[in-house]
Amino acid sequence: MYVHSDLWLDQPDAHDRIEARRATDALTAVEAEKLHGFVDNGYITTSLGLDEAFCEALDDEISTLWQQRPADLAVSPHIGRPMSFADYEGPVRQRGYRIPDLHGYSPRALALYLHPALFRLVELIFDEPALAFQSLYFEHGSAQGLHRDPMFVATRPTSNLCAAWIALEDITADSGPLTYVPGSHRLPWFEFEPGTVVCKQSVGPEQRAEFASWVKETIREKGLERRAFTCKRGDAFIWHGGLVHGGEIIENPERTRKSFVVHYTTAADYKSRTARMEVRDGAGWSRVARTTETIVERDGAHGLDAPLRESVGRA
Repeated sequence: MYVHSDLWLDQPDAHDRIEARRATDALTAVEAEKLHGFVDNGYITTSLGLDEAFCEALDDEISTLWQQRPADLAVSPHIGRPMSFADYEGPVRQRGYRIPDLHGYSPRALALYLHPALFRLVELIFDEPALAFQSLYFEHGSAQGLHRDPMFVATRPTSNLCAAWIALEDITADSGPLTYVPGSHRLPWFEFEPGTVVCKQSVGPEQRAEFASWVKETIREKGLERRAFTCKRGDAFIWHGGLVHGGEIIENPERTRKSFVVHYTTAADYKSRTARMEVRDGAGWSRVARTTETIVERDGAHGLDAPLRESVGRA
C-alpha cells in the first residue's frame, strides 16, 4: 500500500525545490543540506546545545513528580496502559517507565516541547506553521520493535507527521539507543486492515508478528540497513513519519537512556487532542479521558497543552 503525501519534500522534484529556495536565501546552506538529507534518508540531526545543568534540573523536576504523584499526570509502566501517578504502586522510576505529556508539568520539558531550533526545522519540513501535540519522556531504552509512527499516532493527512527525539545525556551503544533505517520512509505501507496503516488495539499477536516479518524482509529486499543513534547530550534526531525506527536491545541494564520525544503536525489540520489514563475506582479501575484545545506558546512556537491536566481530583 502507498500513502499519498502532499509534503513538498516527498515530491519527485524536492531537491530542485530546495535549491531554488536556497538561491533566494529562504534557506541557509546548512538548512538546505539538512533538507536534502531528509529527502534521501528520512531524518535530520542537529544539536540543541543542552548543558549539564539544564538536564540535571529537568531530572530534579521528574524526581519531584515522583514524590508528589499528581493525580492528573499519567505514568506508563513498561507493560500496561497509562495510569494516574497517584494510583501507581510499582517501584519508583521502575525500569522501562514513561511519562506522557511531561511538558504540562515540567518547565524544562515545556522548553524542549517548544524549542525554537526544532520548530524552525519542523516548519521547513512542513512548509507551514507546525504544532507540537504530544510528548513522551523515557528514562531507559524502549527496546521497542521496528515501527512507523502513523501506526499508533493519528494525524490527517497521514503524511503531516514528524517527531523529534532529544538526548538528555550521552547515549551509549549498550543503553538501548534509538534505532532507525535510513531511506525507509519511502517504503510501501503494511495494511493492518484493508485501506488502513493503523495498528489498532484489536490487532492480534499473529498480525503484529506478520508485520515484523514484513518489515524485516522488505528492508532486506531494498538493501537498507538498520543503524543506532549514539550521540551526545542535547543532540536531536528529527524524523519523517514514515521512517522505520524503534529501540535497540538494552545490553547493559545498569545504563539509562534519558530522552524526550515530541510529535508535530500542521497547525491548520490539528485542533485538539484526547488523552486517556486508568484511575482507581473502588477495588477496580476506570478510564478517564479528556480533550484539550488549549494552546501553549513561546517565541512563536505553538503546542497543545497536556490534555489530562486537572482532569482528576482526589479528596
